[in-house]
Amino acid sequence: MQNLNEIKNTFDLDQTKKFLKAIKGNKFECYFKLIMAYGVSRMELVNIEWKDIDFENSTITIYPISQKRNSRAYYSWKFEKKGNLGRTFPLFPNLKNLLLDLRKQQELNKLTNKNYDQTNENFICLKDDGTRLNINTLSRNLRYIARDNDLPQILLSDLAKCLDSFVCQYADSYDFYRAWTRFDCKFKKNQNLYENFSLSKNKKFLKALNNFLENTTLSRKSDFEM
Repeated sequence: MQNLNEIKNTFDLDQTKKFLKAIKGNKFECYFKLIMAYGVSRMELVNIEWKDIDFENSTITIYPISQKRNSRAYYSWKFEKKGNLGRTFPLFPNLKNLLLDLRKQQELNKLTNKNYDQTNENFICLKDDGTRLNINTLSRNLRYIARDNDLPQILLSDLAKCLDSFVCQYADSYDFYRAWTRFDCKFKKNQNLYENFSLSKNKKFLKALNNFLENTTLSRKSDFEM
């Protein structure tokens, strides 16, 4: 198990709980939670498309991003997906509801804004006018939330580490959690991808992570046993 003292430049467990409470209802709540739940990088996040989310089967696929050559600007649309390296995760009920609300809001924005840019409608990370949301906007809002709630300033990329403190405190094996961040349920849905890892036998693990994202208190330590 990883030593909590080794986790640097991120929120501790109490600060993470405070952050989750602070972003409740925030327009970027869904994006922040996607980073935290699946260890999504900034560029992976802003390049997620609606087709990557299977609401019927409750899965989400995250694709690594590579920078195109001869690209001058550091914006999300200058990058491309590595389509053969996607990793697929179960979609938590908490995030599923947030994503459905997000899709409804984007449809509403499309109908009510005459200048809405429909060329980017495949992406989930959009501004109200339909233009692409970039990482600078998310980073800036993370700083504002931290400032307004007496939290330490951390980088957007470090937000993905914030569940580590939670897992280290509750889980029997930190390696199990790291296996989760590399999990692909589409490739081997009912088999062990990594040693001692089986999704079908660890539904309590998924439930515990979902409850944590909802900022609810775990009733007992056994809820997070592997």
